[in-house]
Amino acid sequence: MLEFVQEQGETLALAVSLLALLLAFLALRRRRKNTKIRLKKDSSGMWKYHPDSEFTRKEAYAPKLPETAGPSDSTADSKADTAATDSKDEKPVVVLSFQGDLKARQHEAFAKLVDEVVINKDELSEVVVRLTSPGGTVSEYGHVLSEMERLRGTGLTLTVCVDVVAASGGYLASLPASKIVAAPFAVVGSVGVVAFVPNVREFLRQHHIQPRTFTAGKYKRTVTLTDDAGPEEVSRFQNQLESIHRQFRDLVVRYRPQAKMDEIETGDHWTARESQELGLGLIDELMTSADYLLKSNRHKDLIEIAQKKKFLEEGLGGMLGVALERFTQR
Repeated sequence: MLEFVQEQGETLALAVSLLALLLAFLALRRRRKNTKIRLKKDSSGMWKYHPDSEFTRKEAYAPKLPETAGPSDSTADSKADTAATDSKDEKPVVVLSFQGDLKARQHEAFAKLVDEVVINKDELSEVVVRLTSPGGTVSEYGHVLSEMERLRGTGLTLTVCVDVVAASGGYLASLPASKIVAAPFAVVGSVGVVAFVPNVREFLRQHHIQPRTFTAGKYKRTVTLTDDAGPEEVSRFQNQLESIHRQFRDLVVRYRPQAKMDEIETGDHWTARESQELGLGLIDELMTSADYLLKSNRHKDLIEIAQKKKFLEEGLGGMLGVALERFTQR
């Protein structure tokens, strides 16, 4: 009986997987048919450059509330509200999000969001990027940094909001911001570079496997999993890390000249509140992204730009995608 149930389960998993493949094929076929892409205005009033971009507009709430309603403001906030009203600057604030992992897998998707901002820059007043990242691979986070520099290059005010963590590559990507706003216990800093390379050469040799690597070029391979690296190769590898660290530090000096470099270049990290109390210059203001955006939304519309989730990432498609992944891993 148990074997019968197991066989039936495997048959069902196979059927679901085949269905997922069929649906994915049909979706790809439809996409290939519609190869002509035109720039058009979204229902939010913004120009849409990429077909898979989504715009969500949240109208300013202050004009719709009684004078006594809404969140209470400090004197400074009230003055800022009055200034905003007097200036009659009704251009909306655009909101992007970047959720980073060790490989910064969202870096290409984030570039598409930046394209949308560049296309619509004349209709906007500020860009807010909600960023969460513990850091990761150098090249991918270097790409995110470049995209943030593109945002800065639009001439719009660029604000980065950190609720949880912006460390190492995550903090690197935050540097072009005109202002970095962070929740009190958010982790920031980690201006450093690390590389972990375990060596299994002796393990292989104990099992009578002789590791051999052939190269052309003096430094084509220095420190690897199976190397027998000498002092020169190790020194070369360390110099490469030092070079990346130096470039990181130079960017901090360029974008945050107020930062205490002798203290923060050590690779250490702090909470945002610690950074403020120690005067390290890593952030500019203590505040959650929700608080910052709510205050911005008082007199200005917010337009959040995101990428549509693919079929195999949501709903029934997500379930089929998981089934397909499990089946292909067998």
